[in-house]
Amino acid sequence: MSSTPNKVLIVDDDFISLEVLKAMVRQYPVEIITAQTGHEAITAAIEHRPTLILLDHELPDIDGIDVYCKIVEKLGSETPNTAMVTGHQHDDFAERCSAAGINTQLHKPVKPHELADLLRIASGV
Repeated sequence: MSSTPNKVLIVDDDFISLEVLKAMVRQYPVEIITAQTGHEAITAAIEHRPTLILLDHELPDIDGIDVYCKIVEKLGSETPNTAMVTGHQHDDFAERCSAAGINTQLHKPVKPHELADLLRIASGV
């Protein structure tokens, strides 16, 4: 394993949700980066190149799917594995995520075993 820790970018505008996800991810040997807006998330993804992004669907400035698409525009094949996180059930949510290239959706509250599986797959931890 390299000496540089894997990085996880957690994006959520809700303080409590952000803190809960941070607490869950903190159990793993990863560096945690956070963002509370879509614009912050795009900048952080480009600057820090995380191995995994946990991306809230509903952000105050840009929809999470649009954030992901903007990251793909900038990073192309180097786009990090991304899981869309939502607290709402939308009829076309999974279809919209899949169409954008996001194949993992997590529903709030995120279950620890789902997060563990995702970190193990995406980050190798």
